[in-house]
Amino acid sequence: MNLMDAELNHRLNYEMEMLERVRKEYSARLERLDDCRDAFLRRTVRSNGKHYYYVKKQDKRYRYLGDQDDRTVRRIREARFMKEAIRRIDHDIDLINALQNGFESYEPVFINEGLPEVYRCNMYPVSEAYKRKSTEWLSCKLDYQKTFPENYPQNKRHRTSDGVMVKTISELTIYERFRAAGLAQVYELPLPMKDYGPPLYPDFTLLSPVDMTTEIIVEFVGRLDQRGYREDFARKVGRYIASGYIPGVNLFFIYSDSEGNIDSMQITKVIADILGSKSVL
Repeated sequence: MNLMDAELNHRLNYEMEMLERVRKEYSARLERLDDCRDAFLRRTVRSNGKHYYYVKKQDKRYRYLGDQDDRTVRRIREARFMKEAIRRIDHDIDLINALQNGFESYEPVFINEGLPEVYRCNMYPVSEAYKRKSTEWLSCKLDYQKTFPENYPQNKRHRTSDGVMVKTISELTIYERFRAAGLAQVYELPLPMKDYGPPLYPDFTLLSPVDMTTEIIVEFVGRLDQRGYREDFARKVGRYIASGYIPGVNLFFIYSDSEGNIDSMQITKVIADILGSKSVL
């Protein structure tokens, strides 16, 4: 599975989890409105401009309810909303299932498997060039990293699947997502600044898979609830921009809430942007 396939699969699985979670909640709410599930409303306008509502009974006759603040009116409206929401969610679930079941990888090995033997040929996958380039890039950057003192090594308590020590569980999660997507990365690679101040240690430096030249910075932002952290973060962003980095192009941020939790979709979006971004350098 190439890096595009892997991230697409993750995004689809995430969307499926969200849809199923919302569907479960809406279904539970609809059950509590079971008596209104199949009710039909009719609305009239009186001379005073106000709307008045009626509900169709089983004998197909309408019973007067009152205005829009009537409890039964509100319940019927909510039940109709829930039914439509569930219909749309089921539609989207079917589409995702169809995409996952029908998705055909463009990797050469899979294309060759589908061809008669007489037409099979040796073709390198599109991702192979990135693998070769990123191997060279990683070797160079890791050697460069060794020429600088390590950034607070005593705070690195979590080991990634390829042996890199990081400081937080959130950084571990982000690192593993980048790795699963096939992106070449270096954790806390020293970055000299054009203001001639001390170098920064970005959380993640990645090699762009688009042009295989651009270096992309991703910072994990975890404590914006603290004033001192916010001020340090603002200064850091200013230094990045002054050194030529552009947010949303080659500089990205992943935020956590006040409890340290990360919305997985944030990581997915950053990866999608990195995979699809165009170099402006």
